[in-house]
Parts: sequence; structure tokens; C-alpha cells
Amino acid sequence: MELFSERFYQDRERLYTDLDKYNIHCDKIIGNKERTHMLDLCKRVLKYLDQSNEWKENENEYDECILLNYWLYDKISKYFSKDEEYIDIAYGTIQGIWNNLVLDSNQRSYYNKCRPLFDMLKYNDWKKRKELYDYYVNYNTAYQIANNYEGRCKEYYAYIEGKAELYKHFGNICISDSTNCPKFYDKCISYNPDLVLRTIKCHNKIVAERAAASEQSPKASDLQQSPVKDLGSRSLSSGSELSQENSDIGKKVGQSVLGVAPVLLTASALYRYTPVGSWIRKLGGYNTNNISGMGGGEIEEFFPSSHESGDMLFGDTQNYISYQPL
Repeated sequence: MELFSERFYQDRERLYTDLDKYNIHCDKIIGNKERTHMLDLCKRVLKYLDQSNEWKENENEYDECILLNYWLYDKISKYFSKDEEYIDIAYGTIQGIWNNLVLDSNQRSYYNKCRPLFDMLKYNDWKKRKELYDYYVNYNTAYQIANNYEGRCKEYYAYIEGKAELYKHFGNICISDSTNCPKFYDKCISYNPDLVLRTIKCHNKIVAERAAASEQSPKASDLQQSPVKDLGSRSLSSGSELSQENSDIGKKVGQSVLGVAPVLLTASALYRYTPVGSWIRKLGGYNTNNISGMGGGEIEEFFPSSHESGDMLFGDTQNYISYQPL
């Protein structure tokens, strides 16, 4: 871990073997939800106080006490993520024990050391405030690594760049309502990514690489329009071909029917009014009918079965569709 805030939080969660000596104070936590976790957090806070120096405001560039408060509140919020209304109650339980110890001059191990800072945690955007303070603490390290280690430059460039949204968020708050502005905001204004990114050595290289990648990537509009155009032209082409095909089929069917009709009429006339027809009637033993009956009945006489005649006309459609008049 290279960044200070990350090391600090990691140290709070190390496996310690001497935490039980703080039970005398933390056992006062009774009947709380997640009591096992609450006891563990309480003892870790007291261990830090026990090992730390007397707290003096503005003694250092950054304040570990703020980190400790943010660490504790963040841990509690995770334990009670499904019961957010209980987060402040849980924090208040540890806060009471903690506050009494640092105010008691008889408690030499804790007296006048880091105090609970609940007022700092009462904001709905406390997570963003924590992230901004972490960045404030880590900035110098991140900036130095980016400029002095070429192989790590992109990594820390991205870290700094990722904080731009925080500055937009708190920039608006601090302009409109200074009472809600984080107290440490003025200290980190100069760390705004919009101001410092261009001063990092790999800045120009990163900008050039992004520009090249953008030029090589096909535009989204081209990817969307081309298939649509192809599909449209294919649809029109297919539609025209289908329409032409249907038209050709219709013509062939019509020609086939027109070609069959004269044959039937001619056969019927021969059958009724020529010697050939008389000869056929004699062979078949059929009675002569009036010309006024000519129609469906005549065709039935000429063809033994109306069903067969229907089949002749339409039963084997493919044969007649292929018919081509001379």
C-alpha cells in the first residue's frame, strides 16, 4: 500500500492479539445489534488511541483523527447497510465510551487524544467527503509517483483524474452554501484534477493515445446506418422480384385457363352438332339434350365425372402453369 489513507485503514483491521485488554471499557456495549462487531470496532478504536500521541489541531499537514472517524463510520455503515437508521445509534454507542475516555484526565492512555467528530459525519454525502479527504491526504504521494516513475504514471494519472467529479460536487456546494462546505476544502482546492493533470509528465502521451483510439474506432452512427441501408435496399429489391414473380405466375395461370376454355367449347360442339358427336352418342348410349342445357351439364356428359373435370382444370396446377400458348 503506497497511499497513506489506504495504509491507515488497513492497519486498523490488522489481526491484533492484545485487543482483550480493552474489554474493561468496551464491555459496556450491551444489547446492541451486531454486538460482536461493535465490540471489535470499539477495541480497535481504543487501541489506536492508546498508541497515539496527544492530539493537537493543525500539528500535521493532515489529521489522522479525521481518518479514524471516517474509518469507524464507514465500517458501521457496512454492518448496518440494511438498517441505515441504526447507523448513528451504533456510532453513538462507541462515541460515548470514546468521548468519556479522552475527556477524563485520569485516563492517561486516552486523555486529550483524538476525539469523535460526529458533526463531520452528519451529512448525507459523507462518503464523498471521506473520499475527498482521502484524496487530500494521498495527493502528494500520488503526484510524485506519477511524475517520477514512468511505469506508474498512467496508474496515478487515472487516480487523480477520477477525483474530478468530487470537485464538481463540492465546488457547487461551497459556492452556494459555505456552511455545508467541508472545512478542509480550501486546503485541497489546488489539487483539482482540472488544474494538475496537464502538469503530469505522461499527460500529453495519454491525450494523444486517446485521440488516436477515438479516430480508429468506427463511429456509432456509421455502425447503425449502414446495416439499415443495406436491409432497406435488399427489402426493396426482394419486394420487386417477388412482385414480378407473382405477376408472371398470374399471367401463366390466366393463359392456361384461356387456353383450356376453347378446347372444352370445341369438344362440346363436336359432341352435340357433328357426325362425330352422333357417332360418340351412339357408342355411349346417351340421350340428346337441348342446346339450352349446354353448360355445366354438358360438360358433365362429356366428362364422366365433374370431379375429374375439376382435377383436369385445377388438380394438377403445375402442368397448366407451365403451359405456353403458341
